[in-house]
Amino acid sequence: MALKEYYVRDLVINDEYGIIDSNATIQDAAKKMKELGVPDLVVIKGEKEKVVGVIADFDIVQNVVAVGTDSKTEKVISTMYKISPVTLNTPVTEAFTRMRNLNVNVVPVVENGKLVGVCTIHDCWSYIPDQNIDEIGLIPVKNTRVAEFWFASACAIVAFVIGIILPLVGVYGYFSGNQADLLSLLGMAEIRGGKVIFQLFEVRGTDFFVSFIDLFTRNGPIWMVIEVFSILLIIIGIVGLFSIIYVSFSDTRKLETGNITRLLIPGLVVFFMILQWILFGIAFTIATPPPTIAIDVVGLIMSIISMVLFLMAINRDYIFREKSTPSSTSSEVPY
Repeated sequence: MALKEYYVRDLVINDEYGIIDSNATIQDAAKKMKELGVPDLVVIKGEKEKVVGVIADFDIVQNVVAVGTDSKTEKVISTMYKISPVTLNTPVTEAFTRMRNLNVNVVPVVENGKLVGVCTIHDCWSYIPDQNIDEIGLIPVKNTRVAEFWFASACAIVAFVIGIILPLVGVYGYFSGNQADLLSLLGMAEIRGGKVIFQLFEVRGTDFFVSFIDLFTRNGPIWMVIEVFSILLIIIGIVGLFSIIYVSFSDTRKLETGNITRLLIPGLVVFFMILQWILFGIAFTIATPPPTIAIDVVGLIMSIISMVLFLMAINRDYIFREKSTPSSTSSEVPY
């Protein structure tokens, strides 16, 4: 499938820009930026106003303020970054590449040698065609990046709610048993009867609850370990949730993200959910006398569903593939 080429003229050129002479001082540039409320100024030279570069507020901070240079005497031309202006007929990919290679945000746009505006790297993002068609995935969609963003966000939010929030508020738990069979473990003498559920931070019955801190003082450090890992599960869960949303959104904007944010942090959520079940199993195994306990089936099913949803959000690239349509070669509108 051929990819449509976009040009700078297809962008909305920002004509609200400021200019400054190359022989002006840095202080003059800073004052003009403040006056116009802009972070960049196009640098021109001579009466013909030849475009020679751009000066940004970051350049002033890094090259003048940080090194202690006098802004009243330092010239703009010594601090600006030099970038060849583009024309309205310049491909967007070329304009994007110029800014990316210099790690800058703005490139001047000229027409017949006259400055007509500026183009930002943000303007170009949505007009950069993918070089490779996404053929990996099960469900064909027109825009895989947007579909993956909404899919991953929905999966992560639902997984966080059913896997962490619901056991936290006591809708279901990890293990359950009869209060009469757990007197020794709970440190209780009164038999009240009824079902008790081991939740994220406590054991709750019909009209009572026992915190894991209380179980720690009676049954050993394993319950403190469970308490600590419960706290970590919530923290990692929140970070993992926002990590998935952030990475999938960054993909729609074609921003690169590292494997720590993309894979490690969300993967840790699944790891901690599995570890929580293992720690409960260890606690009941080493308890003396061994308690009569059973897995909370609803809690187990919900945990499995939650982990599957997190894994699906992490591996969203394998869910959707690009839909190939003949009309996309000529009439596709950039997202």
